[in-house]
Amino acid sequence: MTNRTKLQLEDAFKKLLLEKPFHKITIKDLTDSCYLSRMSFYYHFQDLYDLTEWILIEDAKKALNEKKDYAHWK
Repeated sequence: MTNRTKLQLEDAFKKLLLEKPFHKITIKDLTDSCYLSRMSFYYHFQDLYDLTEWILIEDAKKALNEKKDYAHWK
């Protein structure tokens, strides 16, 4: 089961990616946008690359659970 903090960070990260490129996003930007402390971020992830990997894995699991195929992948 995924906890709420990770989901908040995921949502905030995806919103920030719509505003600026990956290399311009900082941990402070991320935590400020979802009103969490930097330590909350580091409790769950080592860095932004770790968060990105977790998001990709979780999205892939969701897609596979919904039995999406290549033609319907978004």
